[in-house]
Amino acid sequence: MKLSLVLVAYRSAHCLAAAIDSFRGECQRDGYSCEVIVVDHSEDEPERERIAACRPDRLLARPNRGFAAGINAGVAEAGGELLLVGNPDIELHRGALAPLVAALESGWDVVGPQFLLGDFLLPPSDVQTPPAELARLVAARWPSLGRRVLVRQARRWCDSWQATQPMASSALSGALLAYTADTARKVGPWDEEYFLYFEETDWLRRARRAGLRVALVPAARVTHSWGHAAGPVAYQEVFVRSRRRFYDRHFGLLGRWLGRRSSTERPRRVAQLSAVALRAVPEGSWWLLAFNPQGLPAVGTQLIGKDLPPAIERFLTLQPACPDPFLIGFDAGRGKVLGVWRWAGGESLG
Repeated sequence: MKLSLVLVAYRSAHCLAAAIDSFRGECQRDGYSCEVIVVDHSEDEPERERIAACRPDRLLARPNRGFAAGINAGVAEAGGELLLVGNPDIELHRGALAPLVAALESGWDVVGPQFLLGDFLLPPSDVQTPPAELARLVAARWPSLGRRVLVRQARRWCDSWQATQPMASSALSGALLAYTADTARKVGPWDEEYFLYFEETDWLRRARRAGLRVALVPAARVTHSWGHAAGPVAYQEVFVRSRRRFYDRHFGLLGRWLGRRSSTERPRRVAQLSAVALRAVPEGSWWLLAFNPQGLPAVGTQLIGKDLPPAIERFLTLQPACPDPFLIGFDAGRGKVLGVWRWAGGESLG
């Protein structure tokens, strides 16, 4: 069987080699023939040369019309029976490819891996429905109700982090999706009216409405260094525009109202993490590392005690989007938030 990897790059030469090499290594290990197609949107000749040095089988240099347009261009050139499409800032862990292929062969139609960064597991993608969006708006505005939303979300995250078998999912990250060429024909191209964000959400919704089965495959581990080319601040307007298009398109009048609401949280005072607080969270609990006090979304780890602070510092070195994140202790068994603290470089742990 032949596998095609389609990556859409924008000034991505610095991370592309790891994605390509890890994919080829997995294909060689599992006995698959493969090809790598890179769609370069950098519109920069020196950058194109740097990407070419990463040795893709095909390099398509195109004007930047957005991620969906890049995926469509790459898929149109792909000759594999099975397609993997996504971002260039990924690296497949050893043994990551076989579970994705096995899930597709067992009857799932579209699958995605469990993403990691450093010692932290990235959460499954947010569910994008009117009830879920209303819950996020509530969480941002009313902290007492927001705690209930956080518990429900954290339970969902922990279920996926602790799963061992493929689990049905209504939302996957476009950082890496795997599906067959036949599925690509059934669902059709990605909507190029989305420049960035929500394009995979839209495509997956169309896939589910066509009766196709979508799953997260937790045994497939992939590092995702998210935000390498699309920082959350610089692209906020693009995100808002794409979110509005998605809700307008799929949810009628309620969707149009929701698409114009903002989930900016109210200011809250949160104590810095102390050594006492660190000891108060027992072994087996999860630490959620979030960039807002409501904790939506958050990465997670079960590291605790002296192992946690260096893990946080490693994570922030890899992803410096917010230097002073929030830490949430969560007992998955009881479904209870054990506390919310602010990380400030560990000064309060001395």
